[in-house]
Amino acid sequence: MDKAAQRLFFALWPEDSCRTALAAAMRHVQEKIPARWIKPENLHITLAFLGNVDAGQRGRLASLAGDIQAQAGEFLLDRIEHWRKPQVLCLTPSTAAPMLDQLAADLTIRLKDAGYQLDQRPFRAHLTLARKATSLPEGIRLERPIVWQSTAFVLVESTRNGQGSDYTVLESWPL
Repeated sequence: MDKAAQRLFFALWPEDSCRTALAAAMRHVQEKIPARWIKPENLHITLAFLGNVDAGQRGRLASLAGDIQAQAGEFLLDRIEHWRKPQVLCLTPSTAAPMLDQLAADLTIRLKDAGYQLDQRPFRAHLTLARKATSLPEGIRLERPIVWQSTAFVLVESTRNGQGSDYTVLESWPL
């Protein structure tokens, strides 16, 4: 990888009160499930994963993101799911979050039109809690739904370390 390349993605980044609720929900199930747990400061909802991008493209990405006209909104993360093939535990909404789906769709269209290669799988709103989870034991539930108020989306850089990844918010755009 070129030294000027950055591993980037667009995401919803939780506000402090939401992050606190997410960390509490994670602690509630963490002791019951062996897995590699995501650090609370890294919890987010990925909207579009770009992968390795030349650092010189940041201005282009900022311009593209600045053109997005999306609504702020609120949704609930109220289910915990185990996705067998990628072996992840996720929080998901049980009802549609149209503003979230529309934001992800708008970003995807603009990024593809600009020539970026994105994952071909359709967007499914989720927040990854843990990796390398082999199952979700029967009866594990969230104590209470997590209310997520979306007022902005962000561009994030992912850097790998010996423990996983560190995420740094590079730029933010209001909804």
